[in-house]
Amino acid sequence: MKRLIPLTLFGLLLTACQTPKVNAGNDNQTLVQKLVHHNFVLTKVNGKTIRYKQTLPSISFGENMFTSATMCNEFNGIASITDSKLLVTSISKTELECVDEDLSKLDILINKMLTKGATVTYSHNQLVLTQGPYSLVYILRDYIN
Repeated sequence: MKRLIPLTLFGLLLTACQTPKVNAGNDNQTLVQKLVHHNFVLTKVNGKTIRYKQTLPSISFGENMFTSATMCNEFNGIASITDSKLLVTSISKTELECVDEDLSKLDILINKMLTKGATVTYSHNQLVLTQGPYSLVYILRDYIN
């Protein structure tokens, strides 16, 4: 009986020490849950505020991480997040000629970020995609509040 109490306490201590490790692997899942069913509007590119002309660049995440990004063209596919890196597989896109040169350049950038992978962070309703020296900052703007 004298050994049962210390062994029980030791077992509880081991269980408590393992809990953070179990939850640490779920950071990607938590990020996915924060993004799904939300729409974000592009506000900054490489630290500079952008001005909207005709098109409102955005990115949205639907059921099963179906991702839709719009610049001049639309990009669609199924995203996954691993180690805070967003990657869209089986991407499809429209092939419209872009009249706006700035949006045309952003088309190339978002395509590269989605297909090659971009580091994703989300806090205070702000989504940031970064890849190398490039960053896209989006703000939460859902269709329905």
